Amino acid sequence: MVKKKIVITYGTFDMLHRGHMRLLERAKDFGDYLIVGVTDEDYDRSRGKLNVAQSTEQRVEAIKAIEFVDEVIIESHRNQKSEDMVKYKVDTFAIGDDWLGMFDYLNKYTQVVYLPRTQGISSTQLRSDIFGTVKLGIANLGRNTKQFIDESKFVSNLDINQVYSQDSKAMEEFTNESNDVAHGYNNYTEFLGGDIDAVYINCQPDERYALIKKTLEHGKHVLCARPSDLSDMQRQELLDLAKNKRLVFLSELKKDYLSALNHEPNGCGFRYMMAEFTSLIQRNSVKS
Repeated sequence: MVKKKIVITYGTFDMLHRGHMRLLERAKDFGDYLIVGVTDEDYDRSRGKLNVAQSTEQRVEAIKAIEFVDEVIIESHRNQKSEDMVKYKVDTFAIGDDWLGMFDYLNKYTQVVYLPRTQGISSTQLRSDIFGTVKLGIANLGRNTKQFIDESKFVSNLDINQVYSQDSKAMEEFTNESNDVAHGYNNYTEFLGGDIDAVYINCQPDERYALIKKTLEHGKHVLCARPSDLSDMQRQELLDLAKNKRLVFLSELKKDYLSALNHEPNGCGFRYMMAEFTSLIQRNSVKS
């Protein structure tokens, strides 16, 4: 019997499109039996890929429905590729050439080939076409502002394009030094009138309620640091305002801000902390 030549490839395969299909077709050309590893959503999130529109189950079913795909597996951890090369006795590992050189270490297990991507289409582009780009402004500069902007680059469909600070000198210095932020304001009303959809508010506690309220009243979504500083009455008022205006009002989720965790002694009983990520949805699909 002639041994089947086994080919394997991996990907998120979000919003399956012709670029994915062409890559899979090229991969199958290298052998007789094609295994496709679909990256699990939890693993994607751990790598900073937050804006995947479809669940793991949906993406797996879409790949299973492709006639020339012989087997579908789920990729759930960092070292799985090397483990799978041995487990499935893979002859060829095929991957898009946007990963050129990144998987050369797998050559000791199998043949690694980098396939050209189909130009002009990608899941990122499709998400942008469907959901649009969220333009985010930052209210108040702090020691973590640059880090916040740098890390935001890992989030698809997000563009930070302007900042606000009452300190005109600090605002001018920041915008002059930044390669990402082109517009700075020291007037909050003018800032809210700029080209933004949402605001990340990281101000002093005594300013927080007023800025959140004004932002919501101007029709902008709010991501806020430490809303725990608000009174119950203020928090409920702002939540009601956001709901009435069909806006998002979210808290920044950071362990630093959980005072119970910071002040409890070691061995207090906390085992782990879990945070859920939200997913983008089309606004017109939400029923009131």
